[in-house]
Amino acid sequence: MKHSRLIQSALPHAPRSSARCWPALTLLCALSVVGNAAAGTMFRWVDEKGEVHYTDQIPPSQSERGHATMSKQGSRMDVVAPAKSPEELQREAELENQRAQQTVLREQQMAADRVLLRTYHSADDMLMARDGKVAALDVAIQVARGTVRQQQDRMRKLRSEAADLERAGKPIPQTLTDSLQKSERTIRESYETIVAREQDKAAIRQDFDGDLKRFRQLKNLPDDPAAAPPEAAQLALRNLVTCPDTAQCDLYWGRALAYVQAHATTKIEASGATMLITAPPETPQDVGLTLSRIPDKQGSAASIFLDLQCRNKSPANANCSADNANAAKVLNEFRDAVTGAPATGAPPAGALP
Repeated sequence: MKHSRLIQSALPHAPRSSARCWPALTLLCALSVVGNAAAGTMFRWVDEKGEVHYTDQIPPSQSERGHATMSKQGSRMDVVAPAKSPEELQREAELENQRAQQTVLREQQMAADRVLLRTYHSADDMLMARDGKVAALDVAIQVARGTVRQQQDRMRKLRSEAADLERAGKPIPQTLTDSLQKSERTIRESYETIVAREQDKAAIRQDFDGDLKRFRQLKNLPDDPAAAPPEAAQLALRNLVTCPDTAQCDLYWGRALAYVQAHATTKIEASGATMLITAPPETPQDVGLTLSRIPDKQGSAASIFLDLQCRNKSPANANCSADNANAAKVLNEFRDAVTGAPATGAPPAGALP
């Protein structure tokens, strides 16, 4: 700011006058002008050149630059800030919107915390609730797997009947063809159920993990590594590959077919546009493979699901037994082979779904 200042008279009935003061006399000049004013308010403002002015009115061209009002004794009474630019106003509106959103989020979190504390009394209660929901989905998965096995057996019998008719030179009746198609459709629908329930299980675990972590924070409880889901649960869907569109699905499906054909230990019984089935396992190290392409009912996306069947099974492991090294290898390498991703180290053979 320049040291020189222009002082204009504040007398309401006298013509305005101006004077330029030396820096040391600026305040005295301002006081003398104010003291000579009969009435009214004095304004202090700074022009574009940085010069300070004292007048009884604000020039219209300076109305948005900010100013200060002065008392008769020369002290500041009020300060009017400069008008804000459109950019500053927009920024203030954005900040206000962010503050409003943060307030809403805080209120929602507080409401969720109250519900969480009312619903569960301990971390063990939460784990029991999580495991109960997962167990209910496991039942649905086992039922769907049982349907798959039944329909696969039925398809083998129907194909055997069809083969006998062909060898005898007789035509295959339409009812037999329809029955084969119905069995294949039922298998595909059962796999849709299995995939959906496995995804539900993953979502439940994720939700409970977040709630459990928050519950421990609210209760000031330490983390419990034992509460984490087992590795088998974390890897339950590694035999599932999703693709976003038809072109990507065609590429993945071709790779999946080649993968199954290269790793099958039993002969291929059926192969179609959306399914490939090998014969059931004959030895403890055999693995029966069923590859299914499950379309998305609402778009062009799809899921490719590889189902494994081992000879030795237990109620706790309806898919494949943990001691089948061949099954573990086939399962662990499936996703990378189909997507073309580099191998990332397979989980241990005991971590089978």
